[in-house]
Amino acid sequence: MTTTSDIPLDLAAAARTLAAEATALQARVTELRDALALLDLQMEFVAASLHRLRSDAPGPLPGF
Repeated sequence: MTTTSDIPLDLAAAARTLAAEATALQARVTELRDALALLDLQMEFVAASLHRLRSDAPGPLPGF
């Protein structure tokens, strides 16, 4: 049977658990943002490389 004194302990435990989950999610969001930023840089590099290839080529590249 749950007593009145058990309720605050359960709420405190739930609050600690939620805080820990929030911290873990925040760290994961930061990791994903960093990964997206890196992917964006890589895409820009590939796009610039393709642009240089197209402008340096004497004629049209096959498939472009």
